[in-house]
Amino acid sequence: MNHLYNIFFKLIDKIVLPLLGIFSDKIKRFKSNRVSLINTIENEIKVKGNEVWFHAASLGEYEIAVPLIKKIKEKYSSTIILTFFSESGFQVKNRIKEIDYTFYLPLDTTENAKNFITIIKPKMAIFIKLEIWPNFLRELKTRKIKTYLVESIFRENDKYLSFPLKYLYISKLKMFSKIFTVDRKSKHLLDKVGVKNIIISGSLKVERALTLAKESYNNQIIEKFKGSDFCIVCGSTWKEDEKMIFDYINNFKTNIKWIIAPHDVSKNNIKRIKKNIHSNHLIYSDINKDNVHGNILILNTIGHLKNIYKYADLSYVGGGMGNTGLHNILEACVFEIPVVVGKNYKKFNESVELVKLNGLISVKNQNEFDNEINKLITNQKYRTEKINNMRKYFNKQTIATNSIIKNLSL
Repeated sequence: MNHLYNIFFKLIDKIVLPLLGIFSDKIKRFKSNRVSLINTIENEIKVKGNEVWFHAASLGEYEIAVPLIKKIKEKYSSTIILTFFSESGFQVKNRIKEIDYTFYLPLDTTENAKNFITIIKPKMAIFIKLEIWPNFLRELKTRKIKTYLVESIFRENDKYLSFPLKYLYISKLKMFSKIFTVDRKSKHLLDKVGVKNIIISGSLKVERALTLAKESYNNQIIEKFKGSDFCIVCGSTWKEDEKMIFDYINNFKTNIKWIIAPHDVSKNNIKRIKKNIHSNHLIYSDINKDNVHGNILILNTIGHLKNIYKYADLSYVGGGMGNTGLHNILEACVFEIPVVVGKNYKKFNESVELVKLNGLISVKNQNEFDNEINKLITNQKYRTEKINNMRKYFNKQTIATNSIIKNLSL
């Protein structure tokens, strides 16, 4: 299976990516970002002997890991090397000061794994969520470097535990020094397939969201835009979410302020969104605090959304009406506002638990969306009920960072 995996990656690298890059700028950038990447890393990094490598797929996974990165920096005074698989991690310039180096992850080939580990010489490696890269893991194991998987969640029929991928990935899961799972069910599923190095730590995602809610953040443009009006923030939206949102906006003429923060902030997508809104609207990057007007603000920047939920009286978090995956609801929930999502929310523990607690609202169609938004706008008692139910969820959460830190070793 390892042999087939390596053949597959060579085909991806040498044939598939160059061909697809002809038709996709994103794939072209993915390929070009990795040209001479190993040489770039070797030239930039100055190894001190206390390096800790964190790998996150994208910006969202990085955000989850921030409390753990800070704690490790504090405890070990380590040099923190952060890698990303996708380019979203590079669209935020102001990362936490604890990170010393940031690179793209080289493609997971045997040669890249050997060269990369040789260059950075990590004392330990920490992978966020389900970033399981066989060649990197095998190289780390060969060199007896401590390797950890954090914030992991496994489910019945998980692709890593099911035919045919289980023949590759179960053996790789066993290579981790420890796997920290969010819940007991994940530990049980791993136990069944013979993966025993498991600790139930709770969720870093919850901890990070709670920390963000306490941070000082002021945005004069958003403050001027909102004023004293009721404000709805629609975060990380996709086309399927926006269809409902725009239908409501275009048909219900109310004195509500809307902030739309699409997942895709490319010029073409912003242009599409503008065509679908019939009301007076603004583009965030085009304005300053002196020319704010209208009732709809389109947020076309990366990295602001998690703080802008602070200004919402109500939020819709996107991804749940299609099959792209629900985005991080906790970033909105921690500000103690009602939160609405689409119908596909069951891949995430926090959304399942919050729906059960009657704190998170899930809608299946336009009619349900319209009814819930109208009720939440007009009924203060209903909003308060949802907020109180959310608090029950946060009150029972454990501090995951402490649980992980005490089980790590350089």
